[in-house]
Amino acid sequence: MGERFRPHLTVAIIIEREGRYLMVEELNEDQDNRHVFGMPAGHVEAREGIVEAARREAREETGCEVELTAITGIYDYVKESETIIRICFAAALVDPTACPIPDDPDHEILGARWMGREEIYARRGEWRTRLVGMCMDDYLKGSRHPLSLITKLVP
Repeated sequence: MGERFRPHLTVAIIIEREGRYLMVEELNEDQDNRHVFGMPAGHVEAREGIVEAARREAREETGCEVELTAITGIYDYVKESETIIRICFAAALVDPTACPIPDDPDHEILGARWMGREEIYARRGEWRTRLVGMCMDDYLKGSRHPLSLITKLVP
């Protein structure tokens, strides 16, 4: 038998307010400690649901509580050394006035800030991954699928 294969299941969250998007800047250790940016995103952890992971990642990376409003896309990203399955969500801030400094347990996030569409695309060379652009493209085209596509099974 071959080696055991495990894809990486990740979530990303697009948070829009008044035509601007809440993006995070981080230190990417995989890319020679380059400063990169993208929407809040991360891995689904063991014993964690997809929706819970998206809310947690948004809170950890931006300090904001969000309400997920739709699925904007599901991406099957096969690279040389790994496979990444990403589910991207659209979200709204629960309380726009209550976004404290992030509590980033990985100590990778340098900051969170609002960016316009033009700035995001102008800084394409600084994206954490090309999935940033793919998620934004679909969001801006109006791709919205109901959260009911996810059926949560309980033991």
